[in-house]
Amino acid sequence: MRTALLVDDEPAARRRLAELLAAYPQIEVIGMVESVEEARIFIAVRIPDIVFLDVEMPRGSGLSLLEWLPESVRVCFVTAYPQYAVDAFDFGAVHYLLKPVDPLRLDRAITRLLKDDASGPGPEPDIEVVIEADNNSKVSVVASQTGEKVVFQLHDILWIESMGNYSQVCTGDGQIPLVFRRSLGQWEALLPVGKFVRIGRSQLVQLGRIALVRWKSRDETALFFEGSEQRLAIGRHAAIRLRELLDS
Repeated sequence: MRTALLVDDEPAARRRLAELLAAYPQIEVIGMVESVEEARIFIAVRIPDIVFLDVEMPRGSGLSLLEWLPESVRVCFVTAYPQYAVDAFDFGAVHYLLKPVDPLRLDRAITRLLKDDASGPGPEPDIEVVIEADNNSKVSVVASQTGEKVVFQLHDILWIESMGNYSQVCTGDGQIPLVFRRSLGQWEALLPVGKFVRIGRSQLVQLGRIALVRWKSRDETALFFEGSEQRLAIGRHAAIRLRELLDS
């Protein structure tokens, strides 16, 4: 059994995550604290196997806790702010969840956290992306650090989301999104024109995979994709652009 410490300044968020983790007998929540300072005090007494860590907290950033953790501790960030993902992976985080926590995404995170080889660096900065010749049907991604080659179909890409100089590729197979040191503009220039469209500054989507658009409110729209349980929330301006594309 792996032990876990929850670090979040929001009591409701801590309780909710603890409730979700109760479904996993492999994990025992041994503590819940509301600040980096309290986490340091707790860890000085008992070192957990896993830390579920918020980023923005009134009494200090969760990122500052990482330098205090032994290398054996695996970290999963749980935050409402996607912009910290790159920093989190650079610091060696195993996974990154956005609030409110989706049980399906948590399940994938748990799978990765419990793997014996889950520790180690996040996105590999030196990669090669190649469109193969067979009707643009395959993308080959080669990670230079391990030499491992990951091949997936263009059709499987649901969307690509910008994270500064990095990007996150979400596929329809339910796997953990892949993070690359590649800008959205670079992906846009690489992928076939017409299949993938940019609907805002931060998202590139495959129009042909969109099965349902749910206009939830003036500022939030949810996209659902054919053959997948993945969903993407977009803002007002992206929704306007998408409507224009769908109507054309």
